[in-house]
Amino acid sequence: MPRTVVTYYSETDLLLHPDVYGRAYSILPEYRREKADSFVFAKDKALSAGAWLLLRRALEDMGEDPDSVRIGYQKNVKPVLEGSDICFNLSHSEHRVMCSVSDTDVGCDVEHIEPIDMDIARRYFFGSEYETISSSDDREGMFYRFWTLKESFMKATGLGFELPLDSFCIRLGERISVEQTVDGNDYSFKEYHTNDGYRYAVCSLNNDFIPEMEHIDLAKYLQSLHIS
Repeated sequence: MPRTVVTYYSETDLLLHPDVYGRAYSILPEYRREKADSFVFAKDKALSAGAWLLLRRALEDMGEDPDSVRIGYQKNVKPVLEGSDICFNLSHSEHRVMCSVSDTDVGCDVEHIEPIDMDIARRYFFGSEYETISSSDDREGMFYRFWTLKESFMKATGLGFELPLDSFCIRLGERISVEQTVDGNDYSFKEYHTNDGYRYAVCSLNNDFIPEMEHIDLAKYLQSLHIS
């Protein structure tokens, strides 16, 4: 069981090829197939399959049999591994997927950096967060920095978007922290920088994070599974 929060990421472009997606689809558990089938566009199907592949790889690295795990859901629809003390979280955006695993509550988020509407930050973010974004020379980068940190926290608590974005405040600094009244827990954060046009953030009750994310080549991973 890892004492360190381990995070994986990958690109999903190759899963847009029908033959590659078919090989990935063939090893998805039934619930994940249903989720992938619910999407209309190939890009969204690829993201759903790619996120599961990262979790599968993470479970293998921890000595778990990914084909025997069962996914359950807490009352707030947060997925959990039944019969296991492994905690995990998945995220995806545009053509990136991300998976974090730990021995305690964890949340992760990846976002593709795109033009922003400052009204979103003004209406939904905490006041001091909006002020920091609006005064930044890189508003888009700062917006998505706050967004990924905030969503990773929301997912780590298990509440997700049931927790209003302006009900807690992210404090930037040498140690990123959160002012919140959700619970009395002390959450830690880790940001990862890949210079690929995306922002990545992880939040956990565990303060020991892997220094760099582990990049998984999904093509090579599928080949290693000997899927025809």
